[in-house]
Amino acid sequence: MKYIYVVLFLFFTLFFATGCIKSDLPNAFNGVFDEEKNNKVISEYCTRCHIHKEFSSESHVQKVRLKYKRKLFRVARECRVCHYIEKEWSYNHIFRKTRRPNQVKRGIFKNFEKEFLKKK
Repeated sequence: MKYIYVVLFLFFTLFFATGCIKSDLPNAFNGVFDEEKNNKVISEYCTRCHIHKEFSSESHVQKVRLKYKRKLFRVARECRVCHYIEKEWSYNHIFRKTRRPNQVKRGIFKNFEKEFLKKK
C-alpha cells in the first residue's frame, strides 16, 4: 500500500512540476532580456520549424525593416518589434504573429508603438 502512495505522490509531483516550467519565449517577446538575448530566443523558436530552418535573423531584420514607413519599425533592431505571440488556451499552443507593413501604415499598432517607446 505504501508503494501506491509513493507512486501517486511522484506522479502528481512530476505532473505539477512540469506545468510550472516557464519558457523564455514570452519573456523575450515582452522584452525582459537585453536585445541580443531577446533576438536569440525568438530566432531559436522560429528555426525549430522546417520552413524557417535556415533562417538568419540578422539579415532578416535589416532587409525587412526597409519595407516599413513608421520610424519605430524602420530603426528596429529586435524581432519583437515586428512580431508578437498569442497563446490559444484551448489548444495550449503559441502562435507567432506579424505586424505587417500595410497594417502598420494604416495605424493599427499605434498603441503598441506608444507603449514600446515608453518602455525604452
